[in-house]
Amino acid sequence: MTDTDPLLSVDDLHAHIATADGTVRAVDGVSFDVQRGETVCLVGESGSGKTLTCDSITGLVSSSQVDVSGSVTFEGEELLSAGERRLRSIRGNRIAYLFQNAQNALDPVYTVGDQLVEAITFHRDVSDGTARERAIDLLQTVGLSRPAERLDAYPHEFSDGMRQRVLIAIALAAEPDLLIADEPTSALDVTIQSRIIDLIDDLRRERDLTLLLVTHDLRVVASLADRVVVMYAGNAVERGPVEAVLEQPGHPYTQSLFRSFVGQGGTNGPDRRTETVGRDGSIPKEGCCFRRECPHAVKACRGDEPPFEPVAGVEDHRAACIYHGDRKDARTVLDTAPQLDRGVTDDD
Repeated sequence: MTDTDPLLSVDDLHAHIATADGTVRAVDGVSFDVQRGETVCLVGESGSGKTLTCDSITGLVSSSQVDVSGSVTFEGEELLSAGERRLRSIRGNRIAYLFQNAQNALDPVYTVGDQLVEAITFHRDVSDGTARERAIDLLQTVGLSRPAERLDAYPHEFSDGMRQRVLIAIALAAEPDLLIADEPTSALDVTIQSRIIDLIDDLRRERDLTLLLVTHDLRVVASLADRVVVMYAGNAVERGPVEAVLEQPGHPYTQSLFRSFVGQGGTNGPDRRTETVGRDGSIPKEGCCFRRECPHAVKACRGDEPPFEPVAGVEDHRAACIYHGDRKDARTVLDTAPQLDRGVTDDD
């Protein structure tokens, strides 16, 4: 593996769930890379497949319930075909996972210290005493006062923000290379959210961490991301450098997402729709997955799945939309695209 190779590479990832009503294509062909030292944000509304994508990457899904296929490589090593023993040596050690609900992620019957010490000794051959000293250092690192006293407290004695800081400490216990953070502020009070995001960003810089962040908050994307992957209905529909995506969103779904965030009205041209969403809210199995909601949809959108095309000639900014192909006029979608300020912060 060379320095220019991605630390994490996801290629044509599928995660299908068998139900009594048929197969749910919860993740349906997602591809993206994460370079060492960068922050990549998976963005999309709830149910778009962001969390299941991350769970599939780290092997946190049951093979009896979810059929995962495609390719996920970490430092060139294929993870989807790796055995459980090998995955356990990577998970938590090289790849750490930060869950969104700290109250559910922490075991209520064990002290915070017990859980931190266990995380340290599982991945490092050290004594309990050494692990306890390391645990105190970690609690101090994540900004908890009186860390030695906090070790003997139980999770219910902590506030939501403090519990999230404990989870961050546990994630850092083995000094991982990649941190996957799944909406780490979604269960927190709005006044605490920016502090946790700032802490994660500070730790990322101090420890040279690579970060894969799941979020639906475009303010977080604007302030943290190097690159963005936009997901809709289990599909990646746009990806590129954060500046390019925020300044010139190329996919109609990305544009719709931006409008909903800034409180703008609907998109122009709803009379051009060729289909409507069914009563069951089903997603098309062929063609563009967004065509039933897209104000620019035409008959061609019912054909083959649209390939990723460069947006406005930017090679590393691509959108899965036929309007960026040779036979369509990209101005149809780009002239109505909203823009978000790269400098937006939680304080605005």
